[in-house]
Amino acid sequence: MLLRSAFFAALASLLSVSASAEPLLGVHGENSMQRVLDFETWLGRKVDVILCTVDFQKWENYRYASWLSQTVYGQRGDRRLVYDVPIIINGASYAEAKTGAYDEHWKCLAGSILENNPGDYEIVIRPSHEMNGDWFAWGVGGSKASQIPDFIESWKRFHGVFRSVPGGARFRFCFSTTEGASDPRPMWPGDDYVDLVGQDVYWKPKVMGGEGWETNDPKEAWEKRVSPYGYNEWNLTGMLAFAKAHKKPFQIDEWGVWGPDAASFVESMAAFLKANDVRSHTYWESNAGYPGELHQREKEWPATTQAFKTAFGKAK
Repeated sequence: MLLRSAFFAALASLLSVSASAEPLLGVHGENSMQRVLDFETWLGRKVDVILCTVDFQKWENYRYASWLSQTVYGQRGDRRLVYDVPIIINGASYAEAKTGAYDEHWKCLAGSILENNPGDYEIVIRPSHEMNGDWFAWGVGGSKASQIPDFIESWKRFHGVFRSVPGGARFRFCFSTTEGASDPRPMWPGDDYVDLVGQDVYWKPKVMGGEGWETNDPKEAWEKRVSPYGYNEWNLTGMLAFAKAHKKPFQIDEWGVWGPDAASFVESMAAFLKANDVRSHTYWESNAGYPGELHQREKEWPATTQAFKTAFGKAK
């Protein structure tokens, strides 16, 4: 009981309001600069970071970042790129990765990313994001749990390869988990191999159809993410507590809402970001994978879109 009470007290402390800098605002726009610009025009401000995804179909496509950094985002100006980089791709395995079988692919990509991001600023990498699910080739959640030891060893090796290239000290590695999947905490590769902790958060009400599974009440949905009695111990505040315990900055790596009634969820997210010194948050401005696009839905979702504009439309 004492341990449980202490855990609840820690969560309450984490949720207390404190003065902090405005978190960085990011957007994912399907690897399209035009979608980023359309989102910014709608929102009335520039974003700070752009989330982009590295190819995971073939190693020859994986190895070079110039198609993202220059061809796709060559007009990004001072917006920073955050890279989703799977440690393994389709057809590969962690059992092979941990032995060094893919070192040259990783080394080539690391060098290409650095070459296409001149300067000395930090470059955030999300190795095998949402690894606690089993829907991606690189996931080790659910039915793939037996691969966790190989995943951990592969992460450590991947980290070493990226850091070993000239300029590799600029890389920052994010342990990027997702809600609604397996407990990610046993997948932790160690404090020396992680710089940031992140989580992906998507409200998926049943009324959404498709992958919708949870309550249609946005207030209840939010409470399930921040309550000790919520969906699980690795919900939003659970992972925030985990990050704090490991002395790592916390961020919302992806988030999205759906429907005309999501205003209170958006407002709760804004309050959470402000209260907990969250480093950054990236909105899923897309209908691919999750139908969260906002910039063309003002007539369809007036309250939701207005809430987002009010919360995030002006750089504070």
